[in-house]
Amino acid sequence: MPAVDRESAFAELVRDYEDKWIALVDRDGVDTVVGSGNDAVEAATVAETNGFPDAALFRVPSFRSAFVPSVSAPPLTH
Repeated sequence: MPAVDRESAFAELVRDYEDKWIALVDRDGVDTVVGSGNDAVEAATVAETNGFPDAALFRVPSFRSAFVPSVSAPPLTH
């Protein structure tokens, strides 16, 4: 699957989980939510109850904020 399609699919997948934690598993190259909650422990507990004790945990950020990575500028020389 091309990267853009996978990124779009992931964005669609997390749309209903704003400001939540989700537990994810990969099923044949497709990410699937197997648990969610207000914190990582809750999401992991739901995933384990659903039979996925090793699911990856991910915090879905607010969609009203932006992430701007810090970039180090080279030192100024005089």
